[in-house]
Amino acid sequence: MKKKIVYIVGLCLSLQVFSGCKDYLEQAPLASPATGQFFNNQTEMNAALTAVYKSAYWNTGNTPYQSLTDGWTDIALLRAPDMGEGNFDVFNANAKSIWTLAYTTIQRANTMIDGMEAGKANVPEAVYNRMQAEARGVRAFAYFFLVNLYGDVPLITKPLLPADFYLQVRSPKAEVIKFIYEDLDAAARILDWAPVDRGRMSKAVVLGIKARTAFYNKEYKVAADVGKQIMDGAGLGLNPKFQDLFTKAGQAPNAGKEIMFEILYTDADANSVTYLPLGSISRTAGGQSGRFPQQRLVDMFEAKDGKRIDESKVYDPKNPRLNRDSRLKYTVAIPGDTITMNQATFVYDIYKNTTSVKNADGTWTTKANADFDNAYGPSKSGVGLLHAKYTFTGENAFTARVNFIMMRYAEILLTYAESKIELNEIDASVINAINLVRKRAGQPEVEAAITDNQNKLRQLVRRERTVELAMEGFRWFDIRRWDIASIVMPQKIIGIAKDPAITPAIPDFKTSTVNDLNNIPTYAASESTRMLREVRFWYPKLNLLPVPQSERDINPKLTQNPEW
Repeated sequence: MKKKIVYIVGLCLSLQVFSGCKDYLEQAPLASPATGQFFNNQTEMNAALTAVYKSAYWNTGNTPYQSLTDGWTDIALLRAPDMGEGNFDVFNANAKSIWTLAYTTIQRANTMIDGMEAGKANVPEAVYNRMQAEARGVRAFAYFFLVNLYGDVPLITKPLLPADFYLQVRSPKAEVIKFIYEDLDAAARILDWAPVDRGRMSKAVVLGIKARTAFYNKEYKVAADVGKQIMDGAGLGLNPKFQDLFTKAGQAPNAGKEIMFEILYTDADANSVTYLPLGSISRTAGGQSGRFPQQRLVDMFEAKDGKRIDESKVYDPKNPRLNRDSRLKYTVAIPGDTITMNQATFVYDIYKNTTSVKNADGTWTTKANADFDNAYGPSKSGVGLLHAKYTFTGENAFTARVNFIMMRYAEILLTYAESKIELNEIDASVINAINLVRKRAGQPEVEAAITDNQNKLRQLVRRERTVELAMEGFRWFDIRRWDIASIVMPQKIIGIAKDPAITPAIPDFKTSTVNDLNNIPTYAASESTRMLREVRFWYPKLNLLPVPQSERDINPKLTQNPEW
């Protein structure tokens, strides 16, 4: 009985989750954790490690949580009012869920790392060390999100006894980051550059997490040094085709080895599906269209001449999809585009009640246009735009298995470049890192005139980071690191032209020096001609999420973030 009960302790992994298991646990006394009874051989350890990885797939409605966070920012939105509106409280379901999911991952990792000691002699040393290192990498990955979303958090490094759940206090963010570095450094000493299996931790991934952690903590020297280590040693590159990163077929070969860490889905399991495409796909194509881009994202993509649209000579506001950075059409669908979603090819349109749909024989038919008249579609519920990233996957959206990328090499290049720019250590390696990403998109190389201009390079790399990594879960963190959340968030949600016959004015990016530096468009001259949604709000407390009230009800020792 003791063995069974302690296994359940291993499953009751966050303070909130534990509360649901309390009655069961109270049926029998526990003197100490017995997790060591479980992992006596390599098979059992492998099963435990698989459970650790599975717990790191933070899903809500079969959709990775990280994919939703851009909807809480200035470049995207969720159909129903949510975190981005700025008026949530300590009972918010997302703040509670992420906290619980992260501590579930941490406690599973702790249970494995502690419990596998008993079987150490029964497993080859190299295998044992590798599995332990992978578990430490996943644990550090979870703590990265916790400290950046909540600030100070409980630092739990061992399996907890039942009573311990009520005694946890928040450790200072700096202490948690120090622990993250220690875990990742230890893992990096053991792991090879390439993972044992796709989707597993490798030396490249754990160092990538360290670079990301340092980057968001503004420890740019650490981020740059670790980024350079990956660039020099991991043997990674970029996929020649940006669009292939976000389709099932394109991901399979992992050309260039760009994809470093991902949430995997498999044809071998009927329940292994993702609704990430379904939730964003056009109503005409049978999708749910519950998540949309904002016009601000569209306007951050450069024109083909490498200039921002307010400075370009080739940008045509009457034809905003033409002469643009090629990444735009694989990130955002604009009315007038011919697109394929959910295995249907059609002309995306939000201005009339019919549109053209391609038949199986290659002919075209005029059919009813749900994107125009459906109450939940992009015309009536969004601001006229659709996500293209992860929706052009070529799969049935109800059984999609396109992997969600948690880390890729383009992020490493941009993290390295921006870190060096912030340190004002600008050299050829910085320009080359930016150019690698730009050239893949067909954009001109960095202009020679700005290669030694720190502020101009800041502007460029921030724009690159936004358009390259849009919809991949970085923007929430970036606008806080750049100290611009208070500027970009309290605004109206802006969309495309209300009337296609009336072309809105080009947005103003130079309302202030901060707007210019951070490529922030404003729309005072064109609001009356654009689709609009609600006004969003901003308060300083929103730099961090609240500690969930349900956790504090269970454990009064948990303090709350300022102003919550």
